[in-house]
Amino acid sequence: MNFSKHCDLCENEITSFKNGLICNLTTKKPDFKSTCAEIELDKKFQEKIEIANLELEIISRKEKSTHWTFYSTIIGGFLLIIGGYFFSEWTIHSVFLWSVKIGIIGAGFTFLGIAYSRLNGFRRKHKKVKLDKQRIDEIINKYRIEYYPSFDFEEKIHGIQEVNVKIKFKNWKKKRTTTPYKINC
Repeated sequence: MNFSKHCDLCENEITSFKNGLICNLTTKKPDFKSTCAEIELDKKFQEKIEIANLELEIISRKEKSTHWTFYSTIIGGFLLIIGGYFFSEWTIHSVFLWSVKIGIIGAGFTFLGIAYSRLNGFRRKHKKVKLDKQRIDEIINKYRIEYYPSFDFEEKIHGIQEVNVKIKFKNWKKKRTTTPYKINC
């Protein structure tokens, strides 16, 4: 069993190069079957849930603009390729016009590469954030803790946006939490 997933959320986790992962209460390596009776879920647990859900919300809000940028860049790339192809007749003998024509077509292919790399980067980040949240959810489901997040995005000021993360909990010592975060946009 991977104890580190449980211990990452617990306040009693101690890690060191010499001993690895140990419990602060027992001063031994974790040893339990599916849940730890001594787990202490508090600030660390709350922060990890808030950040995982906030990151997923932020990336979900960027999904439409990322796809719109992808499609517009693809269209721009194809237009450059087609425009470069029809820039002048193929029978010309001017080296300058040939280099302009090849440059325009090359710029079109560059746009296509940029569009793909940005979309691929977005997809990788989205997958990673979803996986991080899913791992946390798997652990807290074993402890029968449920939560319901909500987000209040304030107005952007000088590229910084404040977000209030509100979470309602079931079966945890805190019933609700509200934490402000500042993010660069």
